[in-house]
Amino acid sequence: MMNIAPISVDVDDIVLSGIYVKPENRPRALIVALHGGSVTSRIYDQRIPGDSSYLDLAAQLGFAAVAVDRPGYGASSGISPEKTCFDEQIAILRTAIADLWARIGGESAGVVLTGNSIGGMLALCLAAENGNFPLLGVSVHSAGYNWIPGFATELQGRMDREASTHIDPRGRSTVVFGPEWTWPPQTAQSLLETSAPAPVGELHDALQWPQRLDRVAGSISVPVRVAIAEYDDRWSSTPPDLRALQELFTTAALVEVRRQRFAGHQLSANYAARAFYLHELAFAEECRLAAVTSAFGPLPHRPAS
Repeated sequence: MMNIAPISVDVDDIVLSGIYVKPENRPRALIVALHGGSVTSRIYDQRIPGDSSYLDLAAQLGFAAVAVDRPGYGASSGISPEKTCFDEQIAILRTAIADLWARIGGESAGVVLTGNSIGGMLALCLAAENGNFPLLGVSVHSAGYNWIPGFATELQGRMDREASTHIDPRGRSTVVFGPEWTWPPQTAQSLLETSAPAPVGELHDALQWPQRLDRVAGSISVPVRVAIAEYDDRWSSTPPDLRALQELFTTAALVEVRRQRFAGHQLSANYAARAFYLHELAFAEECRLAAVTSAFGPLPHRPAS
């Protein structure tokens, strides 16, 4: 098990918390991980009994990795609700990632963004911009294109019924994990320990994700990887829907869209977590290799040599 340490980033008057890990030697790349709705950065240190967490495995394979508590979670859980909409989060995270790159990633090849669910949506939005950090690629999971019938209506109805600015995830259905045979009994309790109320602002924007993805996908030039779980309870992973998703990324250097077998929406909760992590980290290594060999030409933020 690697040494997971706390970290914080100041963006104007907002403090973002998180956790990070570095390998023993010079890092190959810096992975910045953005958690989904109703969980915190600690989801990336969740582990199936006997296996490594995502952060552990990333460091074992030579990456520095930071899991950031997005605006509205962790140290910033008390910020104004207006700051939790997608556009505000993107602006805050853009600055935070540049700071993290300067502090702990600068001696590596560049940054690989990864994100779970809403965090994946924001990662793709960030990848569509020309940020002030060297982006090598973006890998997201549990953020698709076509909703499972009924899910969006159910979530919208819950938000309409509640007056609070947050929705508390406690008591969530275990359907988020997939079928019972795909996850260990300890998962329900360990996921509860990473849970946090989800800001309604981001949930409203998440419901509009297919329309936003239509707008941003064509602006992403770095390599893209998207994984949708076989038993995801909100996103369709049928072959036609995965093809439709892949076809959106018209300018990406390469696109990999796949179904993650044997898993539910919260992929870290499944026995298949290690297989999923290895796929993600292999993609990160391919992004690093493409950058150092100029396989796709010079990165947009760097002048040609």
